[in-house]
Amino acid sequence: IYTLSLHDALPIYFVERDGYALLFFWVLAEQGALPVPSVPLLVAVGALVRTGRLHGAAAVACCLAGALIADSVWFQLGRRRGKRVLRFLCRLSLEPDSCVRQTENAFLKYGLKTLLVAKFIPGLNAVAAPLAGDSGASVVRFLALDALGVTIWSASYMGVGYLFSDQLELALARV
Repeated sequence: IYTLSLHDALPIYFVERDGYALLFFWVLAEQGALPVPSVPLLVAVGALVRTGRLHGAAAVACCLAGALIADSVWFQLGRRRGKRVLRFLCRLSLEPDSCVRQTENAFLKYGLKTLLVAKFIPGLNAVAAPLAGDSGASVVRFLALDALGVTIWSASYMGVGYLFSDQLELALARV
């Protein structure tokens, strides 16, 4: 009986070979507002970290760099263009009116601490950085909380891949 491992799966081969660059550009694209979900990639990277093919700290650093670049651009756009940027981003969502209200309410209630969980919440993820810019937050405080939020987010999903790497191999074998 032939069993398929994570190493044998073609997409995983690319993640293993070009993992760090792929992570950086993928997260940069997602945080730049392109509809490319990073979670499956983060889970796969976590599985590769468990097998020793990638290093966890380096993978998190790639995510951190990509996200901070994109989020810094959105932060500056929010600072300069304010509500217009928020309305533009919300226009791309399914419910533009409720998007603006809900995200502003969440940000008013929790302030910059929203950045710690924003990456886990799809609608909030897209508008948290411009909202922080529009709120008049300092760049240093924004970067510190955003960096912590990105680290929590990326390490959490990589942790899922790390913990369940055996199950991922089974799922790939069945596919």
